[in-house]
Amino acid sequence: MTSPPHEPTHRTIEGEPRLHAVEWRADEARTLVLLHGANQHSRYWDRLVRLLVPYRVMALDARGHGTSKWGPAGEYDPEHYVADVERAIDQLVPEGRIALIGHSMGSLVSMRYAHRHPERLWAASFMDLDPRPPDYQAERLQGTGARPARRFESLEEARARVERLTPGLDEADYDLLAETTYERAEDGSYSQRMDQRALAESPQFDNRALLPEIVTPALVMRGAESTVSNAEPAEEAAAALPNGELAVVPGEHQLHVQRPEGVAAALLSFLGRYAPA
Repeated sequence: MTSPPHEPTHRTIEGEPRLHAVEWRADEARTLVLLHGANQHSRYWDRLVRLLVPYRVMALDARGHGTSKWGPAGEYDPEHYVADVERAIDQLVPEGRIALIGHSMGSLVSMRYAHRHPERLWAASFMDLDPRPPDYQAERLQGTGARPARRFESLEEARARVERLTPGLDEADYDLLAETTYERAEDGSYSQRMDQRALAESPQFDNRALLPEIVTPALVMRGAESTVSNAEPAEEAAAALPNGELAVVPGEHQLHVQRPEGVAAALLSFLGRYAPA
């Protein structure tokens, strides 16, 4: 069983909306910034972070997710998400370059940031989402967001849902995800720390035209058993990137949560070839 990591440091990104991030191994010189997918938050990275030694790691809660504040209606779109990442990186890492790693929706945002700011990156990785996802993926998220947030009578009931959706974790991991994903309301019930509008307004990205202009060394990663990222678009994305590579690792869509060992091995091998001295 993997030992739990030290509790991360909590960081605040000023501006509107105010954002939250967590930081591990602040004394390390080389920095990785992690962007989660839709309907998740920064602590979904914990199992992978334990293996990303010897890097400083910072994980951001997107607007409307986790502990970050909610955005105004109509502002859950690619431009606002990218602007938030620009603001976060400028405040958290004001000097030097970083490696930017995104999963799912976070990978789509990472592609756009990499296209705009090659001067801030020494590497990037785009995990398990096609650069132009099928329409049904955004439509599914929009449908979920259009419904009232699900409520649970107890934290134990909420934790059981995490177990059903993400099998194969340790007991301590389920405890952590339940405690960081759900919050108690005044009536005693528990609901997810998330703005339903972030799902209801889920945008459709199309990053295909940007890929040939992303000059940063970039690793496209997909889970071998994923039903979200498809083999052909992943191969085409890696080929379209001027300095792109493809890694297929064991796991489904939540590969960084359920199968972090394979993800860490691929990332550490890739990052080790480009990390600044």
